[in-house]
Amino acid sequence: MTISTDNPGFFDLVGNVRAMRRLKPDHVPQALLDKVLEAGVQAPSGMNTQPWAFVVLRERAAKSWFAERYQAAIDSRFVGADVAGKTNSSFARQWAAVEYQKEHMAEYPLLVLVCGKRDWPFKVPKDQRVGLAPPNYGAVYPCVQNILLACRAVGLGAALTTMHQVFEEELHARFSIPEDYGVVVTIPIGYPLGKFGPVSRKPAREVTYYNGWGKQ
Repeated sequence: MTISTDNPGFFDLVGNVRAMRRLKPDHVPQALLDKVLEAGVQAPSGMNTQPWAFVVLRERAAKSWFAERYQAAIDSRFVGADVAGKTNSSFARQWAAVEYQKEHMAEYPLLVLVCGKRDWPFKVPKDQRVGLAPPNYGAVYPCVQNILLACRAVGLGAALTTMHQVFEEELHARFSIPEDYGVVVTIPIGYPLGKFGPVSRKPAREVTYYNGWGKQ
């Protein structure tokens, strides 16, 4: 049996998925959003539980509400981190993109809240399971990655953020998210202002060890 390992379409795509934080306000057709989310739900999950759900914010009032709290959360957690325009470092360029996202979040066509069913990790004994369990991150993140890949495949820009955690209780109340779900990530989606391009990553061989840490 011959197994082909040559699939340039997939490998080119994986190496070309940049976080796109500068997005146009242009409308994204419902059919395109459906295609992206349908790709998300094709992700695997333990026992096929499929513990994800989506809340899509597309009305301006809803996005403005989120954007106001998102901006306050960024400002409260990154005091003094604003170096955009002061240097040409990689950090400065990345921070400039975060600043742009912070200031234009309400204008983006879609904000997708990816929610996950709460489920206690196996390591937490039953007698210690007090309060709300966290979302099942391990099951939901493959869904998130599928969404990001699908966005790139259809020419949409996207970049996940978890800053909603700062105001998650308000988020649940505002959008009637049930208590047995947690919000795992928020993904702004739209047509990119910038260009897609190859990502810069360490080669896998530099961070891969065999039969023990540090053994290559």
